[in-house]
Parts: sequence; C-alpha cells; structure tokens
Amino acid sequence: MPGRRWIILAILFAARAATGFLFQSVGSSAQLLMRDLAIDYSQIGMLLGAYLLPGVVVAFPAGLLGQRFSEKTLGLAGLALMAISGVALSWSENFPVALLARTVGGAGATIVVLVATKLTTDWFDRREIVLAMSILQMSWPFGAMLALPIQAVVAQLWGWPAVMISGALCAGAAFFAFAFVSPAPQAMQAATVDRAKLPGAVLLPVTIAGIVWGAMNLACILFFSYAPLLMTARGSSPTVAASLTSLAIWLTILAIPTGGYVVHRLGKPIPAIALCALTAASALTLFVAGVYPILCCLIFGIAVGPLSGAVLSLPSQVLKPSQRSVGFGVFYTCFYVLMAAGPSAVGRLQDIWRSPAAGLIAAAVLLVVVVPLSLSFASLSNRRQLGERGCETELRAAS
Repeated sequence: MPGRRWIILAILFAARAATGFLFQSVGSSAQLLMRDLAIDYSQIGMLLGAYLLPGVVVAFPAGLLGQRFSEKTLGLAGLALMAISGVALSWSENFPVALLARTVGGAGATIVVLVATKLTTDWFDRREIVLAMSILQMSWPFGAMLALPIQAVVAQLWGWPAVMISGALCAGAAFFAFAFVSPAPQAMQAATVDRAKLPGAVLLPVTIAGIVWGAMNLACILFFSYAPLLMTARGSSPTVAASLTSLAIWLTILAIPTGGYVVHRLGKPIPAIALCALTAASALTLFVAGVYPILCCLIFGIAVGPLSGAVLSLPSQVLKPSQRSVGFGVFYTCFYVLMAAGPSAVGRLQDIWRSPAAGLIAAAVLLVVVVPLSLSFASLSNRRQLGERGCETELRAAS
C-alpha cells in the first residue's frame, strides 16, 4: 500500500507533537506553579530542563532496547510515561515531586522521539526521506505552539493542574493512535545479526551526524534566546525584538518542509547542509555587526529550515535496518549532551564578555563547524560504501 507510509508518518507526527505539547505545559502555567508550589524562576528552569536532560542517559539504552522490543512497544511505553508524568504533575504538592514527574515525562519523550525517527527512516529509506524527516521535525514546534493558546485558556479556567492533565490527555490520544503503527516491510526482513555493537566504520559517522544535529539545534536556541536581548540592548523595544524573533521562528517552521522538498528534489543533502549552515552563520555575523539586522534575522530563519530534514537523513546513509535502533540511540545521545551542556557553557561565555552578542557569535561558530563535520561524514560514508562494494566484488570473484 503506497500511501501507508504517509499514514504512519502522520501518526508519528502526532506522537512527536505530543512531546512538544507536554513540554509547554510548565511554561504555560509558570506563574501559577510559582505561586502554589512556592518556587522561583530558577526552579521553573529546572522543571523545563528536566524534560530534556533525561535524553543524555536514556537515548542509548532506549536504542539497545529497540533491538529486543518492537518500535510499537517502545513507542507505547514512552507515551505511557508521558501520560503518567502529566497526571503526576497535576497531583504534585511540592517541587521535588514535580521534578520527578517531569523527569519521567522527559524520559518518555526521549523514547518517543527516537522511535519516531527510526520508524520514519525505515518507511522512507531511499524514498522521500529528507522530506519525511522535515515534516517530522515540524511536529515538536507544532505541538508546543498548539499548546500555547489551549493551555493558556485551560490555566485561566481550571488552573495549572488542568494544564498538566491536558498534556496527559494529548499523550493518551497519541498512545491510542500509535497502536496502528506497524514496522516497515524491509525492517521486518532485517537479519538479527550485527545487533550487539556498531562497527567503527558506522559508529564514527553516526556520532558525527549526532554532533551536527546537536550543533544545529543549539545554534537555533542561542539565536532565539539572545537575539531579542541584543536588539533590546541596542535600543529596540522589547515588543519589537520579540516580534522580529517570532517572525524568524515562523519563517524557520515554513522553511523546514519547503526546504526539505527542495533538498529531496535535488538529492544533495551534504551540499545543502553546507550552503544553508554558511548562509545562516553569515547572517548571524552580520546581525551581530549591526548590518541590516532585520534582514539578517529573517535570512537566518529561512536558512536554518532546510537543515533539519537534510541532517536527520544522514544516519540512514550508513545504518543498516538491523543497526538503526542502537544507531539512533548514539545519534540522540550526542544531541542531548550538546543540548544539556551547551546553554550553560554559552551562559558563562556571555558573563565573561558581558554582552548578548557572545551567544550569537557562539551560534555562528557552531554553524560554521557543521560544514567540515558534514563533509567528514560524507567522506566516511563514501569510504564505507566503497569498502562494502569491494567486499562484495571479492565474494563474487571467490564464488
């Protein structure tokens, strides 16, 4: 059934959107949580970070579990943890309980994100994988943006516990939809060999791809965090600074599927990554220098969009179906490590420089580094493919 993979992608989109919806629940009710749980902004930050931090220790074990259990089982388990987290948060009466509940939800979200990426790779490998990954990548911000108006109304009408329940209900709805997910035929036919470890020829490029993915996302977070501060420091009103940054985010969201389609049609993900990363880095550099800041801000938003699908498609070039669970475990471990350590490291850099420009310069450097990393991935991938072809030729000659 040719259209089945798109139905599967729609379900995976919904599941991954639920992770964004649940993440936003703390931000949507921050003031109410601070009042009722007697916590401050730093503890709100801890609740936000607790949703992402589990990925550092959960991603790789989840990949290993993917070798023993089906993706459906793991996905359902992750969504169940998210639903439990939402309910537990609604019952929380103090900060430690809320932090524990939030960590459980983050662990479940990590599993869901990993499984969704792996299944999308299985269903779209050698087909429209860049486009499919671009669509999948839109799901998290879609869920978070959908949560903003809904959870704001819920908080006003019924309070913050109801906001947490809304996150649990969203995860529950995705849980029932996920029951209709099935593995791709080629993944079902994959042999059970090579499941213990990834060979070095595969591990290194997958690690590089994960670092590229982390660096790109960290650069985006730094831009969206520090660009408004720099504009405000230079005389813009907070409203104008926030509006311009918001517009850049919307352009990024629109550019993700559009750019994914263009990269898919061109069939050149590595050159696309290099071009878009250098364009975004140049726009950031000019933005910091004060050269046409509005235009540079918008160019950045457009340039980073096509990176998502192109980068997420890289692991499929080196991972066999039987290696994808543990391979994406490695990939997302690298991503979460950078996401966990990066913001605090850049924060210290900003304290030293005493300027929001430090975070934006760091973002530009990260995007520049993406280029040689992507090229090294391409070199390692091509070398591995040539090695496999040589082995196949030798086996044919021997037979």
